[in-house]
Amino acid sequence: MKKIFTILGVVSFAAFATAQVNLVPNPGFESWADGKPTDWFIPTGVTMVQSTTAHSGTYSAGLPSPATSNRTMSPTTDIPVTAGKTYVFTGWYLDNTPTARFRYWGQFRTAPGTAGTDTGANNLQGADYSVDSPEWKFFTAEAQPNATATVLRAGLRVYPENNSGDGVILFDDIMVYDKASMAVTDVSAFDKSVKMNTVVGNELRLILPGKATVNIYTADGRLVSSNRVDNGQVINTSSMTKGNYIVTVDNGSAKVSRKVIKN
Repeated sequence: MKKIFTILGVVSFAAFATAQVNLVPNPGFESWADGKPTDWFIPTGVTMVQSTTAHSGTYSAGLPSPATSNRTMSPTTDIPVTAGKTYVFTGWYLDNTPTARFRYWGQFRTAPGTAGTDTGANNLQGADYSVDSPEWKFFTAEAQPNATATVLRAGLRVYPENNSGDGVILFDDIMVYDKASMAVTDVSAFDKSVKMNTVVGNELRLILPGKATVNIYTADGRLVSSNRVDNGQVINTSSMTKGNYIVTVDNGSAKVSRKVIKN
C-alpha cells in the first residue's frame, strides 16, 4: 500500500511537467446540478457542499462524513481499463476538520455499475487516513488492474473521526490517467520564473509566476512543510534544523525543484 503523505521515489533537481489524458469527468467540480457535482455519484440523502475554497478554479466539492462507517463519492460512469496497463489516481483534498478523515479508495471491478463486483485490494486504496491541516494536500497512487477487472471506480471516501461525524472534506482536481500517456514537456520558462533564497534562515522567500504548492523535504525525502502560496509570500522555516533541504514548486502542470541550505 502507498502511504498518503509519502514522497514517491527520489526528488529530481530537473524541471519537468506532465500532460495526461484525464479519464475523470468534471474533475475540478466546476459543474453542478441539483446541489451535486455533475457526472459524480453521491450517496442518497447526502447534502454536498459546493465550496468556493478551491484548490484551483471556482469550486471544490465537500463530502460530509457519516456518524459511523464510511461514505464514498465517485464518477457516475466507471472508467474502462486494460489489463497490463498502469493507472494513476491523483487529486487534492482539504481536511481541516476534527470530525472527518479521508482515504482515496479506487476499486478495480469486473463490470460497470451494479453488475460488477470488486476484484479486491490494490494500491489505489489508501493505507493511511488523512490528518487535519489548514492546507490543501495532494494524494497519488498507481496500480495495474487485478485479474478479471474491466473498469476502475475512483472513489473518494470519508470517515468519522474522534467518534463524531458531519465534518466536511473538500476535494478538487481529481485525475485518473494511463501512465503511458505521460509526456515530458519543456517548462524552462516556468523554471526560470521561480526564484527563492537558497540559503535559508527563518524564512523562505518566493518569487512565483502564480499560486503554487511549495513542499520542503529533508535530503532523505521526508516531508517537513507543505504550503499553498502566491507570488511574494514567505514560508516560516524557523523550526527547521540546520542542513540541506529540497524545495519543490508545483503549479499543477509544471514542477521544479531547488536545493536550499538552512543555517
